[in-house]
Amino acid sequence: MLVQPGAAAQRRQFQNSRGFRQLSTQTTTRRKALLLPLALAVLVGCAGIPQSTAPDGAPDGDALQVLVYRGGAAARLGHNHVLQAGDLRVAWAPAGPVLRFRLDALVVDPPALRARLGEGFTSAVDDDARAGTRTNLLKALEAAVHPEVVVRTLQQVGEGARRAVEAEITLHGVTRRQWFAVDIEGPRARGEVVVRQSDFGIAPFTVLGGLLAVQDALVVQFELRQP
Repeated sequence: MLVQPGAAAQRRQFQNSRGFRQLSTQTTTRRKALLLPLALAVLVGCAGIPQSTAPDGAPDGDALQVLVYRGGAAARLGHNHVLQAGDLRVAWAPAGPVLRFRLDALVVDPPALRARLGEGFTSAVDDDARAGTRTNLLKALEAAVHPEVVVRTLQQVGEGARRAVEAEITLHGVTRRQWFAVDIEGPRARGEVVVRQSDFGIAPFTVLGGLLAVQDALVVQFELRQP
């Protein structure tokens, strides 16, 4: 009769096996790969950043979109929204790009872009709903008083395809500094940053005593091409 080795002996045999060494190497590699984006997510004070989706490119290769998520106890009755910067202007300074766009030029929920974003944006938004969203958005952001958003690069840390960037964001007449990660591929740069409306003195839109609301955190995604 064969005697089976004890649990401790089985673990030692498995740890000495080639399969365990490969698994350990893969796990360590994944942890290293996740370290920078995780640290940056903590730095900007937000967890749960959704998977990045590159914005639809403008004719000159630059694009920016903002993802707005529903909240409140009755969130299921509302919609997530995507806002596209219709007049994005990019200037390339020595420290990096400077982005500008007007709030009244934002395109609200373009159907093709909603379809491209997929899950979370599959609900139909008709013209009346888009018009209502635009009116509420411009009112909440006080766009008549603070019409423009400016994102100015201050510094870049790192080399190669993955870099940490510090930028100065001016919104609603308030300027804040934030760090975020950017992926570089040739002349193209792609990234995203989470911006909290409350950090800029904006009260997120709510109705019915907060039953239906817009979440404080906005996800800004961008893709730029350096000339």
